[in-house]
Amino acid sequence: MYIHIGAGCNVRDCDVIGFFDMDGKWDSDTTKAFLKNAEKKGKTESAGYDLPRSFVLTDDKIIFSHISTTAILGRSEK
Repeated sequence: MYIHIGAGCNVRDCDVIGFFDMDGKWDSDTTKAFLKNAEKKGKTESAGYDLPRSFVLTDDKIIFSHISTTAILGRSEK
């Protein structure tokens, strides 16, 4: 099954490791370092051009989304 995470971007549910909220977690030094390292390696992409509210961690990349983690979780449960 696929999960729509915004701006026409879909990910396979079996590839998803987790959905993470950008509010609060973004301030963590560990999260900042993790995301910065992934960006340097070219392992990040964006689902749209709006300000990201969450990011989706998959097996091979991190996708920033303008959709909240609550909405993505709801879509994954259908």
